[in-house]
Amino acid sequence: MSPSTPPVEFAANPTDIHSKTVSYRMIQASEVPGEGLRLERGFFFGMVENGTIRETDATGEHLLTAGQLLILSPSRSCTLTDADSDLRMLAIGLNPDFFDTLPDGQLMYGQLARRPDPSSPLRLRPDPEAWRHLRLTAALFADGMAPFPSCRRGIVRHWCGLFLLQVTDILHRDCHSATAPISVKRADLLFREFKRLSVEHFRQRHDIGFYADTLHISPTYLSRIVKRTTGHTVYAHLTGLLVAEARRFLESTDMDIKEIADRLGFSDQSSFGKFFKAQSGLSPQHYRQRFGRSAETVEIEKDK
Repeated sequence: MSPSTPPVEFAANPTDIHSKTVSYRMIQASEVPGEGLRLERGFFFGMVENGTIRETDATGEHLLTAGQLLILSPSRSCTLTDADSDLRMLAIGLNPDFFDTLPDGQLMYGQLARRPDPSSPLRLRPDPEAWRHLRLTAALFADGMAPFPSCRRGIVRHWCGLFLLQVTDILHRDCHSATAPISVKRADLLFREFKRLSVEHFRQRHDIGFYADTLHISPTYLSRIVKRTTGHTVYAHLTGLLVAEARRFLESTDMDIKEIADRLGFSDQSSFGKFFKAQSGLSPQHYRQRFGRSAETVEIEKDK
């Protein structure tokens, strides 16, 4: 990866869903080792396009065939083995921290949370039309966003949102009639509203009290909702948004560090630098040197 390229959004290995944001791969039989592929601690979507593969989890063994969709959340895990020679399985993995920042993710997560066995993967067979559209959306991830280096993060987020909404509809149809409304609990609504508020205000409001007051609930109740829904604290959620925005500024703008610190609500450049290094392992200056645009590129854009 060249220094001017943004940090990796896509991983070649779909099981690498812990350090990467989005993972994509077409799995074929030759890529399934004898001991199998272990999938755990992340969101994973496997679409079997051809052939068969065996999925093993706490409930036993299950043969996945063409047209089936395998869904895992961080609380669900399985191992894939015994792929036949014709296997083609389109696989997408989402890092849980990244998933939590997606406005459209909560509706899908709410559908998953209502399933009777929280530890078992879901194996669905969507109707042909839903399957066709899901495949078309999944195929958007195939080229790793190479043509769009400057706007890739925003585009990826929109693609992920579309994909998750399609999966939500498939989950809903699996349990209800196609015309029944998708129900959302009050806690889900509060969490979605918190996510909306956090996206709007995280740059200047880093305190849980602001969000709790705006939602007319106690900080304790808000903390419980966020922790139960995502497994992370409110602070961790806001920190993820701040770090992602700081990286965007450092990668794609020529703003100086002090201006970035001001934009993100830090009292001074020093406190921002300490925060950023604690979260990313690099100081803002070193991060920009490694992943930011070259000075030449900045000058060219200024002249346009």
